[in-house]
Amino acid sequence: MTKNRLIFYAIFAGFNLAAFIFTLILENNTQMLFSMVQYVPLFKYATLLGLILVIIDVIWSWIINRDSQKEKGALTHELNTLKAKLFDLQERETKSMTVPKTPTAPKN
Repeated sequence: MTKNRLIFYAIFAGFNLAAFIFTLILENNTQMLFSMVQYVPLFKYATLLGLILVIIDVIWSWIINRDSQKEKGALTHELNTLKAKLFDLQERETKSMTVPKTPTAPKN
C-alpha cells in the first residue's frame, strides 16, 4: 500500500473513531443531545464528509484495479510474444539441423 493510501485510511479511521466516541457520549445523555440541536447542520456536513471519503475510496480502488488489469494485459502480451519468438528460434534450429544420411559403402 502506498503512503498516500495509508494516510487516507488513517483519516478515514479517525473519522469513524470520532463518530463512535460521539455516539457513546450521547447514548445516555439526552440533555446534551437536546442542547446540540442547533448544531445539526454541522452534523450533516460531517456525515457528508464521511460519505465523500467512502466514495473516494471506491473510486481509488477502481482506478488501481483498472491500472493493474492494464498492466497484467501488457505483461501477458509480452509473455506471449516471447513464447512465440522462442518457438520460432526452436523451429529454425531444428530445420537447420539436417539428419545425416547413412554412409554408403564404396564400390570397388
